[in-house]
Amino acid sequence: MGVVLYRIDDRLIHGQVMTAWSKVYKSTNIICVDDETARNEMLCSIMKMAVPSDYDVHILTTEEAIKEIKAEPESKRTIVLAKTPGTMLDLAKSGVGMKELNVGNIGQGPNRKPIMRSTQVSPSELDQLKELQKMGVKVYLQVFPDEKAVNLSDLKF
Repeated sequence: MGVVLYRIDDRLIHGQVMTAWSKVYKSTNIICVDDETARNEMLCSIMKMAVPSDYDVHILTTEEAIKEIKAEPESKRTIVLAKTPGTMLDLAKSGVGMKELNVGNIGQGPNRKPIMRSTQVSPSELDQLKELQKMGVKVYLQVFPDEKAVNLSDLKF
């Protein structure tokens, strides 16, 4: 199996990931990909405390994550989380084998406009998501697992 879910969520590890997404995908491993977070030891410690002890949690830079994902054994069920479309695009371009991308919560920010409830993107982030689609990645928006997923290509901009 290896990676069972690639998800953009600007909160990375939080209750929704642990109580909903990890249960649906029966994951045992979480890889958070964010250069700034990975370099902040205190934040890494706090995030790891939010995860049950039977999970493996790795908070990595993009470069470290690429190596980790490519080496991920098939026996693990891993969720890969990133804050931004750009990080996921970097992962996909590195050849990690991303087939689908779940876009969840992306909060307000410079030049960001809502494209769905709880999901805001800037024009450049929208271009990054479209580039992922052109690479053959199925990009869909879904905040909660029990909601209907909406394909990016079905949205009107």
